[in-house]
Amino acid sequence: MTSNIAEQLNNALVEGRTSPIMELIIFIQRMMTRWFSARRKKAEKHRGIVSVEVDKEMTKSMAIMKGSKVNSVSNWTCEIVGKFRRKERVMLAEKKCDCKYFDKLQIPCGHAMIAADSLGVTYETLVGHWYKTTTWRETYAGIINPEGDPRDVDVPEHVKEMVLMPPLTSRPAGRRRKNRIPSTGEFPVFKKTKLIPNRCGRYRGVGHNRSRCNEPI
Repeated sequence: MTSNIAEQLNNALVEGRTSPIMELIIFIQRMMTRWFSARRKKAEKHRGIVSVEVDKEMTKSMAIMKGSKVNSVSNWTCEIVGKFRRKERVMLAEKKCDCKYFDKLQIPCGHAMIAADSLGVTYETLVGHWYKTTTWRETYAGIINPEGDPRDVDVPEHVKEMVLMPPLTSRPAGRRRKNRIPSTGEFPVFKKTKLIPNRCGRYRGVGHNRSRCNEPI
């Protein structure tokens, strides 16, 4: 029900989806080459310990919890009292918080960062390793090369002698569908209605224009 990588990739392939299979593969290959190259350059330029998006989330969480009070429980455990007197317990050694944000995402929430400030712990040590810049660079370290000349590929003899016939199917009538069929629970997005309705120029009626007017004068 949420946007994920499969939905994003499906949306990116709209232009090449109606192409023949070989053209579609080349379209995907060129698109992934551009993506990997752009993300590789962005990761190399970044100098922070954590990735850009995670740093933004941490800054946003810290701004929300600004002004909260810290009550020390033990060496690595604190109680955070928010602006509305809501209390959350943070256990930095286990990387856990009662709000469960820190537990599930492995990104320090505002409670954890305030507790880390009081104990002298840096934020970057609390972030999961898959959110760090080193992992980000390793993700896009691979290179996708462009397509080569087909004449340079060694094709076995038994493959050259094969006769490939088209499938015994007929193309269904009508134009091919481009948009995905919504799943159960998804709702289509309807066009916004006009705030000002059409008004006829012949007798100033509402609901149609002059060219579609059938009313007698």
